[in-house]
Amino acid sequence: MKQENRFVAQLFHYLAPFVDMERDLFICVDGGAAKHHAGTEGARLLDPNVPDLWFAFCGQPGYTGIEAKVLDRNSISIRQGQLKAWKSAGTGIYKPRFWVATDRDLKKFFCWHHAALLPRLNSSASTVDNVSLSLGEYPPAHSSGSIAELALFILTHHRAGA
Repeated sequence: MKQENRFVAQLFHYLAPFVDMERDLFICVDGGAAKHHAGTEGARLLDPNVPDLWFAFCGQPGYTGIEAKVLDRNSISIRQGQLKAWKSAGTGIYKPRFWVATDRDLKKFFCWHHAALLPRLNSSASTVDNVSLSLGEYPPAHSSGSIAELALFILTHHRAGA
């Protein structure tokens, strides 16, 4: 299993008891499948650019999106469609509220609010399919050596908005 998928599964394990399972829930939607099916008649997905986790917390009217990444020398890789959809002027329906990252060993965990990374997304003029973005100048709002602490950070900050 790819590290990113494992990371998402472990994070969701901690968040799941607080997720409203009666509402839409998207987990690690495959980009190719999302692109093929989004916006078609009867499709649950309206836009192929959906974060790795998209759900509603119990008792909350809105949805929370979490985009997960594995850091490679303080950089992340993002698909061009996501980059365009999630910039300030992007028209993406499913913009993440949080960006989370881990090292390859799943020993260090980080979290940024989407608003904090918008300047980095907006500054990219890259046109390649997979864009590498350095986050060195964007300190995380949370960092720890525990995925449980990462989940707790998200749980205590999800109401603050994007």
